[in-house]
Amino acid sequence: MALTRRHFLASAGAVGALGAVATAAVGLGYQAWWNQPAAPGLRFLSADEAAFVDALADAIFPPSEALPLRGREAAVALFMDQTLGGMAPVQRNLVRLSMHALDQYPRATGRGAFRELALDDAVAVLGEWTRSELAELRGVVASVYVFVAMAYTVHPEVAARLAPSFRCGYGQ
Repeated sequence: MALTRRHFLASAGAVGALGAVATAAVGLGYQAWWNQPAAPGLRFLSADEAAFVDALADAIFPPSEALPLRGREAAVALFMDQTLGGMAPVQRNLVRLSMHALDQYPRATGRGAFRELALDDAVAVLGEWTRSELAELRGVVASVYVFVAMAYTVHPEVAARLAPSFRCGYGQ
C-alpha cells in the first residue's frame, strides 16, 4: 500500500493528538506528586518520598555483620527531610523530583516502584543504575545516593563502628 498525502496527514494528526494526551497525562501525574503533603513527622518529604529514601537506604546499606543497622533504621528519611529544609525551594523541589523519577524508573522494565521492590530486587536495580551507560541516570542516582550515605554514616551507631578506621576524629 502506497503512502498517500491523506495517510500522512492522518498519521501526523494522530501522533499530535497522542502527544497532547501523553503530555496531559504526564502533567497530571507531575502535579499529583509535586504537591503531595509532607508525611507525619516530616516537613517536606511525602510518604512516598520517605518510603523511597528508606528503600534506597536499605539497598545501599543492607544489614551486615560489620554494620548490622539497616539503612532505614538510621533515620535516613528524617535526615533527608532536614537537609531539604536547608535548600532553596527550587533545589528542594528538584531533589524531590529526582527521587520521584528514580522511584518510578523500574516500572520501565516491568517492575514496580523502587520503594515496592523486595530488597534483593532493589539491590539489583541500584547496581544497574550505578553501572548504567547513561551518564544522566548515574548522575541523578549519585546526587541522591550521597545524601543517603551522609545520613547513614553520621548515625551514632554507625559512626561508632566506622570511627576506628579514621584517625581524623570521625565518630567521636
